[in-house]
Amino acid sequence: MGEQPERYDYTRAQVPGPLTAEMEARQAERRRAQKALRKQREREDREAQLLLEQEQEEKKRFALLSDREKRALMAERRFASQLKDSGASLTNTRRCWFCGESLLGCIPFHYLDFSFCSTNCLQAHPQQESHK
Repeated sequence: MGEQPERYDYTRAQVPGPLTAEMEARQAERRRAQKALRKQREREDREAQLLLEQEQEEKKRFALLSDREKRALMAERRFASQLKDSGASLTNTRRCWFCGESLLGCIPFHYLDFSFCSTNCLQAHPQQESHK
């Protein structure tokens, strides 16, 4: 139609007008924008799905804790929140007796008067004591 406008009756054949370079550029831009929006939505959906899976895993782990452990965990969270709100540092928190890792936010393992961050530290402590 663009090359031979008089050859056929394009209106009777219901052929739309010829595409100009400007019209093609607009359509290409529109397609790119739609593709970018679709990718953004897919990315947001993946992130939402990941957060949902993490929440489900957290619920499952929390459900397996004993009542005593749940209360201790909530108390530690409140304590950490209070420290964060007051701007104080966490230098006074309890630490693993073996490696020095902070016990804030985790459920420590106890042996006599010692607290440990993991079973590896718990098992390694008596071995270290016997080598002294």
